[in-house]
Amino acid sequence: MKLGLKIRFLVPIVAAAVLVGCGKTEEAPPTVPAVQPVTESGKPAVQAATAAASSQADGLIAKAQSLITSKNYTEATNVLKELSSLKLTPEQQKLVDDLKAQVQKYMASQATSEATKAVGGLLK
Repeated sequence: MKLGLKIRFLVPIVAAAVLVGCGKTEEAPPTVPAVQPVTESGKPAVQAATAAASSQADGLIAKAQSLITSKNYTEATNVLKELSSLKLTPEQQKLVDDLKAQVQKYMASQATSEATKAVGGLLK
């Protein structure tokens, strides 16, 4: 009977402790500062960053063109892959796509001519 009596007294005490919450207070989640729109004074910085990225892309495009001209298709492919990670203007993207098509065409042509030479060597 003593056990039943203890339970009768402990249940309301535990319930009260749960309702009170043991004195812990929840902290509000940290607030994220609002994103400020670009003001007139911030526009030159944005334009400068955009121009720098564009000139970097132009430099890589020129390098890829040079590598294609010198028939270094593997390096040209690597440069074109590097360009895919940059934000390009629509004109730059079209040029990169055209260069990729050229490299694929030249590499396929080169592989075909090498295969023809190898087969020709076997037939002699």
